[in-house]
Amino acid sequence: MKLGVLKYPGGHGEAELMQVLQNHFRKEVREVWYKEPAYPDIDALFIGGGFPCFMSKSVQQCLESSPALQYLEAFISAGRNVIGFVNGFRFLCEAGYLPGAFRKNENGRYICKQVFIKPENNSTAMTRGLIGDEVFRTPIATAFGNYVVDESTLAQMRLEGQILFRYCDYEGRITESVNYTGSKDNIAGVCNLEKNIFGMIPQPERAISELGVEADGRMILESLLEHMLVRSD
Repeated sequence: MKLGVLKYPGGHGEAELMQVLQNHFRKEVREVWYKEPAYPDIDALFIGGGFPCFMSKSVQQCLESSPALQYLEAFISAGRNVIGFVNGFRFLCEAGYLPGAFRKNENGRYICKQVFIKPENNSTAMTRGLIGDEVFRTPIATAFGNYVVDESTLAQMRLEGQILFRYCDYEGRITESVNYTGSKDNIAGVCNLEKNIFGMIPQPERAISELGVEADGRMILESLLEHMLVRSD
């Protein structure tokens, strides 16, 4: 499996992602520059945190100015995998690759803290290797983590197993008191119908330590990398 990490102006999470994927998971990883026209040699593309186009352009303008993002449609149609964390997740929603959208956090503030999340199903690559009732501690760092989606789409997402994680407390209870961003239905991560595009607001790549609960992110990424489908051309 060969992985790519998108590098774009305004981004700041690509170096961290590359280090984790190379050093902790021993994967072959290469940087995909946002002006790169195609990248058929990789099996999965990671889009990390940061501010695509410095958030100064609309998603459509951002797409038009980036050949790498224009190539996403062909990449996804070929059955390849795309994984977005934080604003990478937000971009995938705004570009129409994942359901829903994002608003400012309900309290209007930037939130940087450790949170607990719980897998909603075991039918996706990201959750298949996780124990359903287990709780995972991961950090969030965002001002735009308030995930919104209409009721009919939410109903379909529940039916099709598209909800990956929901915010919970340390005992796994899903309550509004721990829904720090204000996300609809405590949603912390979702995937598309075909289950080859994944998005999360929590950042598992920042919880990789071998010591105690800080290794929770490693377990999430291990599940993803072990169960992700690799398509041959």
